[in-house]
Amino acid sequence: MRKASNGGRITGKLALLLMFAAVPLAAQTAFNSREIAKKVSAAVVTIHGQTEVGQVEGSGFLVSSDGMVVTSLHVIRGIRSGSVQLAGGDIFESFTVRGVDEKKDLAIIQIAGFVLPAIELGDSNELQPGEPVLLVGSPRGLQGSVTAGLISGVRELSEGFKVIQTDAAPNAGNSGGPLVNARAQVVGVLGFKPKDSSGLNFAIPINYVRRMLNNLAATVSVAGLTESKGLSDVKKLAVLSFGTTQAASLVREKLIKRLAKSGQFVLVEEWRDADAILTGVVGDSVYGWADTAAIRLSDVGGHILWGDEALGPGRWGSASSNIAGKLADHLLNAIQNGRKGNNK
Repeated sequence: MRKASNGGRITGKLALLLMFAAVPLAAQTAFNSREIAKKVSAAVVTIHGQTEVGQVEGSGFLVSSDGMVVTSLHVIRGIRSGSVQLAGGDIFESFTVRGVDEKKDLAIIQIAGFVLPAIELGDSNELQPGEPVLLVGSPRGLQGSVTAGLISGVRELSEGFKVIQTDAAPNAGNSGGPLVNARAQVVGVLGFKPKDSSGLNFAIPINYVRRMLNNLAATVSVAGLTESKGLSDVKKLAVLSFGTTQAASLVREKLIKRLAKSGQFVLVEEWRDADAILTGVVGDSVYGWADTAAIRLSDVGGHILWGDEALGPGRWGSASSNIAGKLADHLLNAIQNGRKGNNK
């Protein structure tokens, strides 16, 4: 047999490299459903709610370590009170709505958390028919339930946006959960139902969520006002949980008393009755005092109005009551400045 020339060997190697490069990256990644599920399940949450007609339940997933959750809008629609349960069992008894997209059935909500596990976002534009995916959710409250399947196709709807069709079969309670690729990245949000689609399973591409998150980031102003709404418009305020620790409870109690004395607005218990919602998190020191605090004020519709964060230990002192007073004064000063600005 005649030996190939040196040039022939180089040409053959080059052809193999070109063939490999032509294969989509997703196809080059081995699909290990056990490892993928293990990696993403910690960031998948269960959403419980009470509506006028009864209890509702759905799924969602954390996209930031400070408690931002993506879900389907129909999961939280009509909820009068709700909670979010993490995969580890911790329950946040309230949440605020940061943003919604009615047409695409998407919602972004916020819980008062910090250092939480978040799922990585993929690029839904890279999806290919036949690509393996994993569906992770909490059907009937069974957290961490996993279903494997394939991408059937990416469809363009007459409404002007795309949806992902998959043969991964969801169960009741999976709505709002992530559709995950071989790299353990979320590529879609489960639960969207186009008209006349009985028996078919669809998800909203994650790139639409990216746009929503980018828009939210553009409206957040740390320690200041945004253009979306002035603090002077807030007449009724609801103050939600600052955490479950003793220091957090003390900060919340002191903060409520300080704000109530101000006479700037009426404090209400039901967040649906409020013009805006104040949420926060508190970090404890080894002595049980509050070392750090972070608060956010947002309107019920989800637009961030104002935010301030103290992320360094001892920035506002170590006593919980001292932090509460500083938070209240800072918020009241911002409201007062907002009113002065409107009177100019």
